[in-house]
Amino acid sequence: MIDSLKKDIRLYYTFCFFIGFYVANGTAVLFAQHLGLAYSQIFILTGEYMLMFILFEIPTGAFADLVGRKKTMMIGSFLLTVGTVASGASNNFWQLFASYFFWACGFSLISGSGEALLYDRAPENKTFSQLIGKAGFYSIVGTAMAGVIGPYLFNINFRWAYFGSAIPFFLAMLAISFFQEHHVAKGFTLKHHLEQIKSGVKIGWQNKYILWSTGILALVFAISYTFSNMYQPYLIGIGFPVKSFSVILPVMFVIQAAGSMSFGKLLGAGEQRLFVGTILGIALFVALLGLVNVRWAIILVLGYMFLEGVSRPLVSTYTNRHLDSATRATVISVQSMVGTILASAMLFLTGFLTDRIGVNHVLLVLAGFTLMIGVILLLFKPQNQIS
Repeated sequence: MIDSLKKDIRLYYTFCFFIGFYVANGTAVLFAQHLGLAYSQIFILTGEYMLMFILFEIPTGAFADLVGRKKTMMIGSFLLTVGTVASGASNNFWQLFASYFFWACGFSLISGSGEALLYDRAPENKTFSQLIGKAGFYSIVGTAMAGVIGPYLFNINFRWAYFGSAIPFFLAMLAISFFQEHHVAKGFTLKHHLEQIKSGVKIGWQNKYILWSTGILALVFAISYTFSNMYQPYLIGIGFPVKSFSVILPVMFVIQAAGSMSFGKLLGAGEQRLFVGTILGIALFVALLGLVNVRWAIILVLGYMFLEGVSRPLVSTYTNRHLDSATRATVISVQSMVGTILASAMLFLTGFLTDRIGVNHVLLVLAGFTLMIGVILLLFKPQNQIS
């Protein structure tokens, strides 16, 4: 691997690490509770946050294809920096709601452009699958380290975890600014932007491989995001105090990182088998969590986290294999938007049910949904895929 490529790969890993270093990640639900919000309000707020992505996902993906992925990622990182401060300073539902626009726009700018930037730099399928797995590893390592610092800061002052997140997001912006982008930007005009959006949506609908991977991505994203809003009260419910999160969260995220890092080797068992094992395994672990209400259930949480770590690079590799550079970020953003819609719907439903039937029963509902939709998608997976 030539030196310039090695440098860019290191910069991309650094960017992923700092974006993953979201200090408030493990205490966001607890922060909302400190503001006096009930579970139903928290999940409604989170669901509305997900709906905000619908406003930004496709336009920001097209923006990245037109003006450049690196510039788009830098703007996104800056907006996340602003969002952390705005959230940390919030005092009620509506202020927190307003701050989420910065988060939604920032993450939307990054979501489609990040993978596209990396794939354009290392387009070989085997190389990309290894790099995207390692990128996920570094991102989750950052999250694990944030899991140590976040609860500690939260216990000192419940606002500090949000304020502390501003530093790594700003450093992420600096890191990616040195990346050597290989995508040739077409240039932004309103006409080009609308044409790019139309083209990306058309490809996402007409390409059977992209259409199928959109379904899988939506399922994985929705389950992941819903679970991320449930494990905090679940851990407290089975007897773990908030202060223990400084140990538990890093372990969870390290296991998730191990799953992401293991993806390249696990792929050797066959992509189809890996899809089946990952989807069915996630459904099984979530179901068992709903049935078990003792401390040793943390083992089940770790099993789930490992499979979640595998699922992200698995779907990403499959998707990018079937895309061309000109519309890559746009199509990925289309997929992200579909996942956002499903996740927001599930969050609204989860918030409604949690206050009424409890966390454990909601986990059982989540597992049943995952199994039903997952089996349908696996049965209809296109067979004549590119190898």
